Amino acid sequence: MIDEEEVLSMVKAVSAAQLRIWVKEEWVKPTGNDAGLVFHDADVARVRLVNMLYNELEVGGEAMPIILSLIDQFHDLREQMRIIIEAIDTQPPEIRSKLLEAARKDQ
Repeated sequence: MIDEEEVLSMVKAVSAAQLRIWVKEEWVKPTGNDAGLVFHDADVARVRLVNMLYNELEVGGEAMPIILSLIDQFHDLREQMRIIIEAIDTQPPEIRSKLLEAARKDQ
């Protein structure tokens, strides 16, 4: 578990005020407790992503939720594809061949 101070030391380009705004806007979603916010590795990666989009690429506040949603959807689809590929890999060779043949027909 990572606290806010550690996040700020890991992502030096982000100020405490910016991080708090991003959490309030739900662009970054750490868990909270009485002692403060608790970040995980994925949250730190998200802070880096939001920093790049907001500060480097100058993505505005209205566009940010849309872009983050699209990125989240992409990651979800990628995970679903990984699961499907693993399931296909467990099938006998004749089934895998039929699936590959069917996929080629759709192209």
